[in-house]
Amino acid sequence: MKRLLIASAALAVSAAFVAGPASAQKTYVMKIGFLTINDSNHLAAKWLEKEIEKKSAGRIDVKVFPAGQLGKIPRQIEGIQTGVQEALQIPPGFFVGVNRGFMVPDSPGLFDSVQHQFRTLNHPPFRDKFLMQGASKGFIGTMVWSCGDTSIATLKPFKTLEDIKGRKIRVLATPLERAVMEKLGAIGVPMPYTEVLPAMQRKVIDGVRSGIIVMYPSKFYTVAKHITLTGMGFIACGQWLSKAWLKSLPDDLRGIVYQAAKDATPHAGKWGEDMTRAAKRDWGKVAVVHRLSAADTAEFRRRVAPIGDDILGKDPRTKGMYNLLKAAVAATRK
Repeated sequence: MKRLLIASAALAVSAAFVAGPASAQKTYVMKIGFLTINDSNHLAAKWLEKEIEKKSAGRIDVKVFPAGQLGKIPRQIEGIQTGVQEALQIPPGFFVGVNRGFMVPDSPGLFDSVQHQFRTLNHPPFRDKFLMQGASKGFIGTMVWSCGDTSIATLKPFKTLEDIKGRKIRVLATPLERAVMEKLGAIGVPMPYTEVLPAMQRKVIDGVRSGIIVMYPSKFYTVAKHITLTGMGFIACGQWLSKAWLKSLPDDLRGIVYQAAKDATPHAGKWGEDMTRAAKRDWGKVAVVHRLSAADTAEFRRRVAPIGDDILGKDPRTKGMYNLLKAAVAATRK
């Protein structure tokens, strides 16, 4: 009997020893969703997958879902707010319905280059407040970068400012995007990204304003044979995480997620710049690339220059964040 009790006690101690580390090795799933494919968004997500799984020794299982596999943008936004989805990578302007301050990086004519926008977005006085704008709605940002400049892909050539008048061009659902089209005499049509290519095929719209970095991998050139490189705006992108999910993580894993985002940011910025340059080159191999004349470029810039001040600077809901952005623009200009 005594031997049996000793053996039972030893077994219980052994079981407790095994259960302790096992419970500490709980696996947490991190689903990263986004709408695009084979762009800086995609590369950043895959880099984060590798880094987070390595640093967490597999305690965080990262799953990457490009091309809208987790649903359209409203569904994915709701997902990170409720904790059903852990991560979402999209341009911040899509959160305009949550907080209008998210659209300030879309203001046209502010940045000198892709690099300038990247420096501005990551200037601490701006970045730290910008990324927290969704905190009261269930999510926070962990990284933000520049994906490249905007272009307009069209079914018919857009070589001069006169060419674009009256055309229906898909834009993001923000006042800034629609205002740019109005200044051109075109019609801005908000539309989910995943519906753009079919809409052009059916000629419901005449073109789309976006980044060539996402339009080329999505093969928009198969329908919109022409693209005009306007350089009148730059596209920001970011990663947004569910606060509910972050709260569920142990402190060490939460730290790994934050650090991975910090480390990924410069890589994402470089990928955005490099892939934009490559897409401009490659589009010219399969379709037609146009550039506005110097006179039209100057006129385009003159028309869009007041948009930010008129829409963002006069709106009390965006004025504070817009002023922070303009201060960062000045502080990071070379």
